[in-house]
Amino acid sequence: MKKFEDLMNVKNEIENISASQAKEKINDPNVQFIDVRDKESFDRGTIGNAMHLDRAFLEFYLAEGSPLENKFFKENPDKEYVVFCGVGGQGTLSTKTMKDMGIKNVKNITGGMTEWEKLKE
Repeated sequence: MKKFEDLMNVKNEIENISASQAKEKINDPNVQFIDVRDKESFDRGTIGNAMHLDRAFLEFYLAEGSPLENKFFKENPDKEYVVFCGVGGQGTLSTKTMKDMGIKNVKNITGGMTEWEKLKE
C-alpha cells in the first residue's frame, strides 16, 4: 500500500503558492479560485468568489462528456485557477488531477484555508 508521504510527493509536480500570494490575486478577473472542500465547509465560508468543486467528484466535473461536466473550464481555458482545501492535502491532489486532466494554469494554495485564515489575524 502506498504511504501518505509518497502520495503527497505530487506537491513537487504542481505549482504551489502561499496564501499571501493568492491574496494578491483575489480581485484579478482572470483568476478563478476553486474550493475543493466538502459542501458543508464551503457553506461555512470560502475565499472570495470561489467555485465549489467537491474533491470527491472532481474528475467528473472535468471530464469531457461526463454527466457532471462543468463547462466553465472549456469556456475559460486561459484563466488561472487557484485551488485550495482545508489544510492543503486535498488541494494538492486536486491540483495534480486538474493538471493531469488538461487544465493548464492551475496552482495550489499551500496550507489551504488554514493559512488563508492566518492572513486575517
